[in-house]
Amino acid sequence: MAISRSKALEHAYKVLEQPRAHMRLTLTQTNSGLSLYYDGRVMTRVFVNRSGLSAAAAMGEALRVRVPKLGESVDARVSSGVVFRVLALSALDYRNELSFQLATRLIAEARDMQGTRGTSEA
Repeated sequence: MAISRSKALEHAYKVLEQPRAHMRLTLTQTNSGLSLYYDGRVMTRVFVNRSGLSAAAAMGEALRVRVPKLGESVDARVSSGVVFRVLALSALDYRNELSFQLATRLIAEARDMQGTRGTSEA
């Protein structure tokens, strides 16, 4: 049985109560959408619709990874601060134009937190 998006986010924020310098995440795309996993559990997911596709692109950019093709996964290793921003990106309502401005800011913060080193693994 699939976990609901709200339960996944609840779990994610509980995990993030303990700051971590390195978290190995997996971004996976299925028929229903894109899911972000940590330690084998879903942290958030976005669905295949206009808003979800915008969120997926923003999440990939913040993690410095490509959005995986259908049936594929990509790995990233980032700090918990970056994960907070990725979760926020996944929760924005991209039907609202202001969400794109906020997304730009969150992506910039996530990228700044990662510095110039490469953080993606694929």
